[in-house]
Amino acid sequence: MYKKFKKHLTYYLSLILVLSLGFILIFISSPNIIMQSAILLLTVFFYVLWGTLHHHLNHELTAKIMIEYVLIGLLGTSIIFFFIMGGLI
Repeated sequence: MYKKFKKHLTYYLSLILVLSLGFILIFISSPNIIMQSAILLLTVFFYVLWGTLHHHLNHELTAKIMIEYVLIGLLGTSIIFFFIMGGLI
């Protein structure tokens, strides 16, 4: 387990960086809902692209993995949209 984690450490760190940057930019552009939505969609796009590219480079890419990344991206998008649009105030 540790060996596999160590092998993919740069992937995990870059993914954390991309997602963190996306969420920080969403919170910085707080009054502008259109800008927040655009940043969110770009962040999710890069998440799906990053995961797909990673699995493709490691020869592990399957349709199941692609669907998983897209569904997790859609779930995250819907949750964040809920908060952006004024849910749970």
